[in-house]
Amino acid sequence: MLKMFTKEDYLAEKNAMSKYERSIQERFEQLIEVLVMYKQEHREKDVSLSDKSINEAIQWFQGNLSSLMESMGKDNSTES
Repeated sequence: MLKMFTKEDYLAEKNAMSKYERSIQERFEQLIEVLVMYKQEHREKDVSLSDKSINEAIQWFQGNLSSLMESMGKDNSTES
């Protein structure tokens, strides 16, 4: 019988990792989040854990992040 892996189990396992292992795990989780956001915005594309998809998703994310930061900067300058 399979035991469900709970959030508490996950956090306990993550806390037991070395600092280096934890940083790798967190980097992987961030990458998965970017791939999911990329797929949500590009439903017609095939997105996978491939170098091609990862590179496309990161470029898309960085492009959107720059646009977001610029719009936030404009909003802050108009409030002053």
